[in-house]
Amino acid sequence: MKVLVLNAGSTSLKYDLYEMDTEASLARGRVERIGAAAAHVVGDTSVAVAAPDVAGALAAVLAHLARSDGPLASGGVGAVGHRVVHGGERLVRPVRIDAAAEAIIEECAGFAPLHNPANLAGIRAARAVFDAPQVAVFDTAFHAQMPEHAFLYGLPYELYAKQGVRRYGFHGPSHQYMAACAAEHLGTELGRRRLITCHLGGGASVAAIDGGVSVDTSMGMTPLEGLLMGTRAGDLDPAIVLQLARAGRTIDEIDELLNRHSGLAGVSGIGADFRDVQTAAERGDVRARLAVDLFVYRVRKYVGAYAAQLGGVDALVFSGGIGENSAMVRARVCEPLGFMGIALDGERNAGTRAGDNGGCTDVAERHARTRVLVVRTDEERMIAREVMRCLVGPTAAMRSVRARPIPVGVSVRHVHLSRADCDGLFGVGYQLARRRDVTQPGQYVTRETVDLVGPRGELSGVAIINPLRKETQVELARSDAFRLGIEPPLRESGSLDGTPGVTLRGPQGEVVIARGVILAHRHVHMNPDEARSFGVADHDLIKVRVEGDREMTMGDVIVRVRHDFALDLHIDTDEANAAGLGNDSVVAFDGVQAD
Repeated sequence: MKVLVLNAGSTSLKYDLYEMDTEASLARGRVERIGAAAAHVVGDTSVAVAAPDVAGALAAVLAHLARSDGPLASGGVGAVGHRVVHGGERLVRPVRIDAAAEAIIEECAGFAPLHNPANLAGIRAARAVFDAPQVAVFDTAFHAQMPEHAFLYGLPYELYAKQGVRRYGFHGPSHQYMAACAAEHLGTELGRRRLITCHLGGGASVAAIDGGVSVDTSMGMTPLEGLLMGTRAGDLDPAIVLQLARAGRTIDEIDELLNRHSGLAGVSGIGADFRDVQTAAERGDVRARLAVDLFVYRVRKYVGAYAAQLGGVDALVFSGGIGENSAMVRARVCEPLGFMGIALDGERNAGTRAGDNGGCTDVAERHARTRVLVVRTDEERMIAREVMRCLVGPTAAMRSVRARPIPVGVSVRHVHLSRADCDGLFGVGYQLARRRDVTQPGQYVTRETVDLVGPRGELSGVAIINPLRKETQVELARSDAFRLGIEPPLRESGSLDGTPGVTLRGPQGEVVIARGVILAHRHVHMNPDEARSFGVADHDLIKVRVEGDREMTMGDVIVRVRHDFALDLHIDTDEANAAGLGNDSVVAFDGVQAD
């Protein structure tokens, strides 16, 4: 299957074509200066093309790919993957593009006005040309599991609840690719690693990755926050913006200043290309040297902060044009970090460039506790993988389980509220705000959370899943129940007779429920067609097989069949951790359980 990856910008269209059976790159290039003197660039060759808009640029790309000796001469594209910068809280995984997804992408343009409209233009141009599935892969999605304390700003909570003002993070495919490469190089599962990944280029960001999950990242609601970048200011006192406005600058002028005339370019006075700034610094240019010092300092500051948050680091990973190619930056970032177990092999670091050793090189000293890796990032390949994951499931896992895979959904502790209890916790008539959809149609996680208070302890920031129900229900893992000091039974959802209660605490008050706390029995949702395919009926008990390093069989899995269900195995966090499973995993159907 061939997957074409498109990255449409306001004046450019980048593309990569992959044969996904082998992940071989069949072609890559870009069309530059769309709308003006457009040129199609492949390697070192540049050819003038007629491209007044993105559709014209895509036509030029297709003419090149479908030429008599081109990679599409004998067969078409099986799927098209689109890089989309912002998916907000509702699009937190790759999604097959339909009218609903397109509307959300357009809505999120308010957070990414320079990117999402151009991404949409690429989507619409491709839809007009290809009779193939279109999949959107989001820069923000990899960071969607950041905890609330990491993504909230110190602003009135209502700005988040009503307008979505929060940190989202970007460069997701690059950080995800770096993490996967690091785990492969270190020879262990990603779920067992604590990593700090540094995407350092014209745009730059750092991410803290714990067990494969991004738990913090330096960019914020927009790509402006965080590190010093090519033309972006990064972190600054917000009062500076107010001062500039009071001095007479318009919003557009301030936007232009912070996004296009700051960073390396603004500090050095030379430009945004780090190579030029570094060369000038080495010649003794004072402002260039200051720009380099600022850049290195910001990276090191974030690395140290994230090491503290993670409680230790297995590997520090560098990528991007600067991270891959500047031995000086790597050395200066790492030099004071010996307390973290980081020690560079100076000779190896100085001799390493992007692409060495198949794309991942360890430049740490042999016996250093923390590894330092240089990875040649490949965001487009990661996007192509995510396209396949979206259309046919996690491909590696599917090859492993071989037959009739069932996607896994790890059910973290959560609450279903009644109308009355919602009123008591948040105020009469309060409408809970959608944060993101869950796997089952019509259900979604809200932006609001509650605290649970038991005889022994508390759980803070517990998710709420809407829509509201007739009776409040709390679903926990056994470790959660132990922490609270209660002993709920193993039950199906809605079966609440004889269950214990708990205190719920919200911003407007507390609610004590006399019953409703359960350990949710593991179960599989499926629609009637899927049930017929598996040869099962509603409330049958089945077995599923987990393969990999923690191979096991799970029995007593309840089948739940309904027309509006989507195929999904629901297990709690304790079960998922024991089996080494995550939301990207699949299990194999292993037959109906004998009586």
